[in-house]
Amino acid sequence: MAPIKFVASQARSFNQYKNIRTKVLKCCANIYCNRQFLIKKIVPNYANIKVPHYSPATLVTQKKIHFIQIKDEIKFLYKKKQKLNNDLYKIHLKAAQEWCSVWHTILESIINVTNQELEKKCRSIGMNLKNLDKSQFQSTSSELQKQFYLRVVNKTNITFSNEELPLLNKGLKCNLGYKHRHWIEKLALEAESAVSYLPSAEQDYIRHQISHNIKHLYKQYKASHECNTIRTTKKETPLT
Repeated sequence: MAPIKFVASQARSFNQYKNIRTKVLKCCANIYCNRQFLIKKIVPNYANIKVPHYSPATLVTQKKIHFIQIKDEIKFLYKKKQKLNNDLYKIHLKAAQEWCSVWHTILESIINVTNQELEKKCRSIGMNLKNLDKSQFQSTSSELQKQFYLRVVNKTNITFSNEELPLLNKGLKCNLGYKHRHWIEKLALEAESAVSYLPSAEQDYIRHQISHNIKHLYKQYKASHECNTIRTTKKETPLT
């Protein structure tokens, strides 16, 4: 169809309708693009917020931030689309009243032009999605191939137990809890005080369970105390 030419005063409603329709279509394309980011779990550049401390918890939080940003962007685009659709509806009624039967021909021309612009926008979105997906897949695969080293390397002749190694893996800043000399007696008294608040029918059974657990804790404490004493004695024994 040949392009239709208008005088500037005549083409005002025509240009308004064309510009707003173009914005509506681009807004729809942006909504589609952001939805694809969520589906394919791709992080666009505008949502790539970096947090300085890379602990495991921080990495999880950072991933959540990325997708919350995309979801907020989709909500904003839907609001923008709603406003543009209202404006488009008003201008459509105004232009149809001004141009009467000729408006159908004008509208067909506008739709053809805006659809061509939408095709260009969709091709650009497709290329952007493809490139981001490829780059982020490569970065993820390279992170998975990284070599991780043990936090504790034992260069001594001492063999650590399965309970001691996890404690050493916590690092130098780990704060060990100090146990007082009579901590088991204190624990038993606190447990008895708590049991006294229970119904009388349940107290004997709970006391039996507490007694069993305290005996188990005492055996563990005694074994670890004897082991530490033996190690200290070996270190202090002079060589002959």
